[in-house]
Amino acid sequence: MGGIGMGYGDFCRLDFDEFSAVYKAYAEQRDANFKDNWQRMRLLAAIVIQPHLDRRHKVTPEKLLPFPWDKAQVAKKKKQRGITPEKQRERMEGLVRKLGDKLI
Repeated sequence: MGGIGMGYGDFCRLDFDEFSAVYKAYAEQRDANFKDNWQRMRLLAAIVIQPHLDRRHKVTPEKLLPFPWDKAQVAKKKKQRGITPEKQRERMEGLVRKLGDKLI
């Protein structure tokens, strides 16, 4: 088994596009695991420090230890909220037209 969980024989049978897809999934999983571990540590730190703070100065895990990917998630959520239901409907109708189908 290699670093990405694939045997040598399986690796040799892949073409470039297949390997690219496998590696992309592996990299995404590795990144998700990395972030998950750090978020757990941040939550634990916030829980441990809470009893030692004044009631007026409670801290959230995000305030205690902000991560670079937190900003990207907030920006993504804001961008998603900016789409009105009418725009969503227009986008859906456009996709349906491209696929050659009709909306019900």
